[in-house]
Amino acid sequence: MHAARDGWQDESGLEAGNEIGIETVHDEGDLDTMVTNGGATSPRSGEVVAGMLAALLGMAALTAAHWWSAADPATANLFLIRLSSWLPGGLRIGPYGGKEITALAVWLGSWILLFVTLKWFELRLRFWTLFFTIGMMILLVLLWPPVYHKIYGWPT
Repeated sequence: MHAARDGWQDESGLEAGNEIGIETVHDEGDLDTMVTNGGATSPRSGEVVAGMLAALLGMAALTAAHWWSAADPATANLFLIRLSSWLPGGLRIGPYGGKEITALAVWLGSWILLFVTLKWFELRLRFWTLFFTIGMMILLVLLWPPVYHKIYGWPT
């Protein structure tokens, strides 16, 4: 879109207020409108929130798989080793590979689902960034052995 087609040029062929003759693609008002109304190329905050929530859910799945393998190793480790076999060389790292596959599957699946669901929404990024940060810190603390040993009542 050129300024000439929109009637922004004066008789001399220059844009009004532009003495050096540089054409602009959009007027500042057009850009403001496009950004605030969510133009075709402007990303929405729902896409960002979907990524953050998916990462948080993946980390929650990793934490849950780890807690399960610590609480009931006989059952959990057999299942997690079976999942580990899907990774190249996964059997060499034991049930940890199954925990990785679990986290990856939850992260990727929830990212696709949340992206499709939230991509049309404008959400408050400040709130969701704080929610993501606090949630990630809580999950990381829950993975720390002295913490979950204390929760299970095991000696630390």
